[in-house]
Amino acid sequence: MAKGIFITATDTGVGKTIAAAAIIRALKGQGIKVGAMKPIETGCMRHDGVLIPSDGTFLKNSSGMDDSLDLITPVRFELPLAPHIASQRAGIAVELWKVFDAYRVLSSKYDFMVVEGIGGVLVPLAGQTTGNVPRTYFVLDLINELKLPAVVVTRPALGTINHTLLTVSQLLNEGVDVVGIIISFSTPAEGTIAETTNTQALKELCPVPVIGVIPWLRATSPEAIESDAKGCIDFEALIPHS
Repeated sequence: MAKGIFITATDTGVGKTIAAAAIIRALKGQGIKVGAMKPIETGCMRHDGVLIPSDGTFLKNSSGMDDSLDLITPVRFELPLAPHIASQRAGIAVELWKVFDAYRVLSSKYDFMVVEGIGGVLVPLAGQTTGNVPRTYFVLDLINELKLPAVVVTRPALGTINHTLLTVSQLLNEGVDVVGIIISFSTPAEGTIAETTNTQALKELCPVPVIGVIPWLRATSPEAIESDAKGCIDFEALIPHS
C-alpha cells in the first residue's frame, strides 16, 4: 500500500479541497508520484444521467491523474447531505467496498495518497450491523480502516478553538496519528480579533502542531494554488509520512 495522508476537518466548507490540492502540488513538485481520492461526495451535479463530483474532479486535475472518477470518487450522491442521510433519501446503499477497492487500486499505483474526507470526523457515512448490533460508520472509522495519519483543516474565525480541540481530541482518542492542523481562510479575511489571535491560541492549546495557514485565494486553479500556497504549509511535516 502507498503511504499517504487523510485530509479531514472541523466542519464542511472549511477548505479541505484547497488544502489537499496544495499538498498534492507541493509533493508533486518534489518528484513524488501522488494520487488523490475523495472517496465519498454528496451534492454532485447530474450531467447526462451521471453524477459529477466537483471536489473529486478538482483533485483529479490538481494531481494530473489519468484515472477514472469511478476510482477517485467511487461513491456519489446528488443531495447535499451527510452520506448516510443522502443514501436513505435516495434509497441507495453506501457501498463502502467500492471505496476500499478503489483505494487498493490507486495506492498500488502511486507512492503517496492524499485522501480527502467529507465534512468532519463524525459525519455519518453509512449504517452497519456488527453481529446483531446496528451501528453507524463515521468518517473516523474510514480514517482508521485506511490506516492513514490525518491533517485537520479548520477555520480561523470565532469558535475554531473549541471545534479544533474537540476534533483533534476525538482523533487521538481513537488512535489516529494527527500530523497537524492547517488553518484555512476559505472566505476573505475580515480582520477580526479572533482571526488574528486564533492561530497563536491553537499553537499554545492544541496537542498537535499548526503546520500551515492558507490565506484566501482569489484564484483556485491548481497552478494558482501551487503558487499562492507556497510557503504557507510546512510540507516538511509530511515528509516522514511520504
